[in-house]
Amino acid sequence: MDFSVFMIAMGKGRTDAETYADVLSDVRLAEELGFDTFWFAEHHFNREFSLSPSPNLFIAAASQITERIKLGTAVNVLPYHNPIRVAEEGAMLDILTGGRLQWGIGRGYPGPEFNTYKVDPTQARERFEEIHDIVIAAWKTGTLEYDGAHYEVPTATLAPRPVQDPHPPVWMTAMSPQSVAWAAQHDYPAMQVAEPLSIGREHLERYRAAAAEAGVETRRGGLAPLRYIYVADTDEAAGEACRPHIKEFWEHFTKVANPAALDITPGYEYWQGERNLMQYSDLDYEGLNEIGAIITGSPQTVIEGIRRQVDALESTHILCDFWRGVTSADDRQRSMRMFAEEVMPAFQDVATPVAD
Repeated sequence: MDFSVFMIAMGKGRTDAETYADVLSDVRLAEELGFDTFWFAEHHFNREFSLSPSPNLFIAAASQITERIKLGTAVNVLPYHNPIRVAEEGAMLDILTGGRLQWGIGRGYPGPEFNTYKVDPTQARERFEEIHDIVIAAWKTGTLEYDGAHYEVPTATLAPRPVQDPHPPVWMTAMSPQSVAWAAQHDYPAMQVAEPLSIGREHLERYRAAAAEAGVETRRGGLAPLRYIYVADTDEAAGEACRPHIKEFWEHFTKVANPAALDITPGYEYWQGERNLMQYSDLDYEGLNEIGAIITGSPQTVIEGIRRQVDALESTHILCDFWRGVTSADDRQRSMRMFAEEVMPAFQDVATPVAD
């Protein structure tokens, strides 16, 4: 069983410089504690929600202060970016990390980010798939070349080339039915954010059905849920420390990451109907624990919460977000340490997927 750390770099309550110092401090600690991967988000134009417009820059910095922990994008939002630049920077990062790069990708969701980048969200899936194809082909062959509906890349040599052969492992945010199926068809782990366990189980069945239909033997694939984690000495202490912060964050999150607030956008019908986040916006601390979106409490309670994830989703990799529950860096790192020392050992014998 692999556990990793996810970081969104919320700016609320601290300066920009303090936020970045906290992030790099957490990276060092995550490596010390034996976490598998440290993931960096990409979000724009909302400092309280995230101060991480470039996960690539974070990875470049983290590559110089770590030696073993894998470093990943969660995610590069592909429609915002030039595919040539994505391919070149990814290759550079794989070299700087000594072959530790994990390439997480996604198409984004409609709202201010798409509007400011002047990208038509109705084209997001097509652009996402084209950029993916351009980058993977360039990493495999060393040649940039493509002629598609949205991107035309003249023939050019990719320099440098990534360290990992044939390329860094690919991960994908996939929560809509179409994205889950596409991830399965490519044997990419589907990273899922805040999905209730019941919906996650439906996605797992959908993933497996799509893989079988495509004739794909999933060696890396499956669901990799992102959960908000806080560990304290007792359940009561955990609730006292993070109940108000989780609620405040959750209300903000369901508004920021909510395409349902917009007109129906082709390609995002699932997010604006069945997956409308606002239906969960009123959940309190106990309700979020109940649906499995957060896992908080004593070490034993958190172990039981992780087991619920494994039983429902059959996941062998869980992304842990330690930032959302508390505002104090000391509290967050204490929680990380308790999780690593008292929770992770309980899952040493859970099988992990075969790596590429």
